[in-house]
Amino acid sequence: MENLQQGADTGERRLMSRINAALRTNYQLITRTDALKDPYDPSFVLPRYFLLLAELDELDSVQQQIALALQKESPIVARVVQLMNQKLDLITGALYDAMVETMLPSPSRVNISESGLSFYARERIPPGSHVHLTLSHPENSFHLAATARVVYSEDEDLEGFRTGAYFISLHPNDRAKLAECINQKLTEENELDQFKALDDY
Repeated sequence: MENLQQGADTGERRLMSRINAALRTNYQLITRTDALKDPYDPSFVLPRYFLLLAELDELDSVQQQIALALQKESPIVARVVQLMNQKLDLITGALYDAMVETMLPSPSRVNISESGLSFYARERIPPGSHVHLTLSHPENSFHLAATARVVYSEDEDLEGFRTGAYFISLHPNDRAKLAECINQKLTEENELDQFKALDDY
């Protein structure tokens, strides 16, 4: 039975596209009932701060669209909007670092797909546990919250506990952002492989 489960896990890992990046991630243990809630529910610790990051991210996206629309008609105004975007990115990063990272555990080596993620935690999170997660892409491609169920936690000695979880609650819009980022990463990796092949030739 265990071999069948391992085979299924391997198959899923092959089929699902994943992204491995320096994601800024925090988690907190929650109950099974809480895992069914909206991940942006105000009863969770982080969303009060995290929603601000999401709002800033949305404002940044709108400003980028405005800048593109103004590029031909008014290049100077477009440049001002672009500079405001840069400042907004700095504010978003500073708020995250100051208000979020110090509050809850921050795992390392996060590997994420549309169905779940794996990461290294300092302490063991028992399989079957439920967690609330917030994830921020280092280049602000997305800021999303989700709930998940832990399926394994393996002791990797000095690296901590290699932990895997699948998403229970994830907004469709957030899943779409995640899929877009994963596809972009795959495109970049394919282009890089082509360049390497040319170099080898």
